[in-house]
Amino acid sequence: MNTRSIWRPDKDEVIVENGAVATAHPIAAQVGVDILKSGGNAVDAAIATGFCLNVVEPSSSCIAGHGQMIVHMAAERRNVAIEYGHRAPKAATADMFKITGQAVTGNGIYQVEDNANAVGHRAVGVPGVTAGMCRAHELFGTLPLEQLLEPAVHYAREGFDADSTTTLGIANNMPNFSRYGEAANIFLNNGFPPPPGTKIFQRDLADTLERIGREGKDALHRGEIAAAIDEEMKQNDGILTAQDLADYEPLVLAPAETSYRGHRILSCPVPAGTVTTLQILNILENFDLPNLTHASPEHLHLYIEAARHAFADRYSYVGDPDFGPVPTSGILSKNYARLLADAIDPMTAKLEDEREIQPWVAYADSPLHDPWPHDSQPSPEHTLPASPPSDGDCTTHFSIIDRDRNMVACTQTAVGGFGSSVIVPGTGVLLTNCMVVFNPMPGTANSIQGYKRGLNNMSPVLVLKNDEPFLTVGAPGGRRIICRIAHIISNIIDFGMSMQNAITAPSVDAAERETFIDHRIDPETIETLTSIGHNTKTVPEPATGGAFSRPRGILINPQTNNLHAGVHPFGPDQAQGY
Repeated sequence: MNTRSIWRPDKDEVIVENGAVATAHPIAAQVGVDILKSGGNAVDAAIATGFCLNVVEPSSSCIAGHGQMIVHMAAERRNVAIEYGHRAPKAATADMFKITGQAVTGNGIYQVEDNANAVGHRAVGVPGVTAGMCRAHELFGTLPLEQLLEPAVHYAREGFDADSTTTLGIANNMPNFSRYGEAANIFLNNGFPPPPGTKIFQRDLADTLERIGREGKDALHRGEIAAAIDEEMKQNDGILTAQDLADYEPLVLAPAETSYRGHRILSCPVPAGTVTTLQILNILENFDLPNLTHASPEHLHLYIEAARHAFADRYSYVGDPDFGPVPTSGILSKNYARLLADAIDPMTAKLEDEREIQPWVAYADSPLHDPWPHDSQPSPEHTLPASPPSDGDCTTHFSIIDRDRNMVACTQTAVGGFGSSVIVPGTGVLLTNCMVVFNPMPGTANSIQGYKRGLNNMSPVLVLKNDEPFLTVGAPGGRRIICRIAHIISNIIDFGMSMQNAITAPSVDAAERETFIDHRIDPETIETLTSIGHNTKTVPEPATGGAFSRPRGILINPQTNNLHAGVHPFGPDQAQGY
């Protein structure tokens, strides 16, 4: 057997008594902690952190982006999901894009002429981040909104130093910036990406953020800025309107929920990624994982098979339940999970067959399972085949716990890198490319329809232990978020890992045809998995994500009540606390 050198990076776990923030950028982490120290609660810190990330991590989130926030308020024992995700403009139609190619290998979404569903004005959807953050503030905020936006305003107006991650993101989007000039004016330095250490200024955005601090949601969704967005769309063949902006409201919902070995797992309802994360855990609960060796062939085989069963249902049934029936309670049924667990052979990979060449197509045409008998709704006579969202990797996540043990898990996205690449002149507002999350082919559960929510991969999760707050976790990383979050929760509950160790531990991903195996896993284990039928591909975990998602989380040590915060070991991710 050949041997090779293996890089094994890590970061120190942050252990504190009072409050902690785990996020994508040191500036945003410090902003969140400062809010906690000044008397704000976890939601206050989340609002300040989220708006700050819109400034200092511009490729991954923006004030006209999309997101989900799960909140646990400890004193009230109240759990809330705030859903402010992707919506198509009301004028959107199933056939609005011209399909020019077959399904793209790796995501199952058809190629569109001029990439128009991913870049430019027709790719723009109805924004949600500002509305969602303002709704969270109305429900749970304690400090003035204007105070919470002050840090974001400061870094937009006075600038922040680009790091290598920012420079790389800008470099990757140079062709789009050149095509849509306002973004080039802001993010390019004499026509080139800014070298690390160069200050990036977003002064128009600073003015818009100040207005949001004074006026709330209406600063973006009504008035002069909404009119400027509307005019930008009219002049450039876009379909988002000022009326779409005025009509938008985030949803305040009961979280989607399951249990895992006595823990309550809370997240956002469909059409998010978490229904699949929770289903993976439901299936795994039927196996005695704590008595297996972590990352052994036996352990990883069960995990991969559980994930493949869950993704088969995702590719067959999941879409926006407002536009067609989705068997959510059936998919999350414990009895149904037991049936799927019984179908797993402990010695053979059964799901690695010819259908894995295009799993989303195959499972849509001929579903592997039927959750409808376990659902609270009657089985429909006919349902449309589902399809996954395009697999973008330009998302952010932050987790926060305060001194009162209120918890927040929040995932937000610009969808693709710098969204649509369209910035509305005079406003600094970057518009996302949310239309890319839909299937541009008519006739599927995730096809385009006016005001429909596109299927997304976000999976922010809160966990309660004995009905007390225990942990918050989530990640950016496209479709690969889903497996990773289930893996981290299992690492903590089944194997007793700390938060940082659970995040750093080598992972696997079974969302697509090939099962990605972290190159740090024992080569003999990988050989065994291959020999029993898994279609494996050994990959590194690069700083930019790619093969795996980039988790961030915080847990409460039940013995000490201290907070233990961890982040992805690569890149600028940082946890801070006090």
